[in-house]
Amino acid sequence: MLQQRYALITGASKGIGKQTAHLFAKNGANLLLVARDIDTLVSLRDELQEFSINVDIFSCDLTDENEIKSLFIKIKKVTKVIDIVVNNAGIIKSSMFSMTNSDTLKDMFQTNLYAPYILTQYATRMMRKSPYASVIFISSMMATKGGIGHSAYASSKSALDGMMKSLAKELAPTIRVNAIAPGVVQTDMIKTLSEDEKEEYTSKSLFKRLATPNDIATVILFLASDMSKYITAELINVDGGIC
Repeated sequence: MLQQRYALITGASKGIGKQTAHLFAKNGANLLLVARDIDTLVSLRDELQEFSINVDIFSCDLTDENEIKSLFIKIKKVTKVIDIVVNNAGIIKSSMFSMTNSDTLKDMFQTNLYAPYILTQYATRMMRKSPYASVIFISSMMATKGGIGHSAYASSKSALDGMMKSLAKELAPTIRVNAIAPGVVQTDMIKTLSEDEKEEYTSKSLFKRLATPNDIATVILFLASDMSKYITAELINVDGGIC
């Protein structure tokens, strides 16, 4: 499905990013995996050795534009064209609105908006010659639904959605741009939720369970592949019907 295409995945060391890497590998994509922790990326590369693909790993702090610039200098030594970008890296910090300080707000926007914005600027310069170019952002149901204690996070993801729709118009018809809005996914990020909150979201899901990383990764695969070649500027909810 993705044979010989080069896919860049951020936040690739765990959760949705790691599962996406496995799914892309099974479908023949060459991988450019980015995360802060190089040791976890080394382990992931070892896991992917069974597939006949190229796997290159890069440690990068995406909140530092100089590191992003260095990242793409390294990537250009591996490939001249990128076909797929999955902007998966993100953070969530819970705090009530009245208690949210400027540092928390800055951290949230720096990671969830500025980092994918700048990374995509660099990446799209390498995507224009690809006949399969697809950029995918990972948003959140919080962007439209909101949540108590999540005003900063929801704001950063809402801004990401607006950026996605604007980029889709600017980059068409050469590059498709879409986003996925997961519900609550069983990853390390839900450590910020209380057990009561987890139970609440489970009960609201029409499937009566939380999402798995694979539930999200399969939709990412769809948006990265030719199966969605006439889809752009779309935000797809993958939340079990919560919204």
